[in-house]
Amino acid sequence: MSSLNLNLHENNVYLGVKGVVDKFPERLEKGVAKITKFTFDSNEDILYNLRAVRNGRMFVMYDGKFVRLTVNGELMMSDTTMERISNLDFINNAKGRVMIAGLGIGLILEAILNKEEVSEVVVIEKYQDVIDLVEPIYQHPKLKIICADIFEYEMPSSEKFDVIYFDIWADISTSNLSEMKQLHNKYRINKRSKDSFMDSWLRDFLKQRLKEEDGNY
Repeated sequence: MSSLNLNLHENNVYLGVKGVVDKFPERLEKGVAKITKFTFDSNEDILYNLRAVRNGRMFVMYDGKFVRLTVNGELMMSDTTMERISNLDFINNAKGRVMIAGLGIGLILEAILNKEEVSEVVVIEKYQDVIDLVEPIYQHPKLKIICADIFEYEMPSSEKFDVIYFDIWADISTSNLSEMKQLHNKYRINKRSKDSFMDSWLRDFLKQRLKEEDGNY
């Protein structure tokens, strides 16, 4: 099995899969999509980590330079520690034919395209502007990108995938769970077998949060 390119902080703090900041220029922009680099300095934003640690270690920020994608002014994805760690379960399970909803900055693409056990990656991305900015960075014979809204797209039932992953949400909210359930039901027919991996970004985390909030999920 292919090994993942994992990243260690200079103090040997595990930061999950390696970031992609080095793949991008300082700024890219087209239409509704914008990709920019930014620097985080914990000495300048002490309160951030004091608030973040309440949700768990993966939400803590470490000093460094990162890249982020905004769409219509809304932050959609970055390659900060939380993103690198929260997508690891999907990355570890990626094999065979893989379907991903949401292109983002290609953080998970970078981690799986060169895995020997991955034969093809099909990405469904809603915004052509995002595709135009990001696709040239990750040109690969295994990669196919389709511009479509994942909720409206009609994937032929004959298309089968070993792994299906939905990563389209800008915020971390329990309100996303209803949309996750909708997508899991819609694309269940595209699983190669009943045991094929299907998940959504931070789904287990949000289910646990909802239980803590009202004990009803």
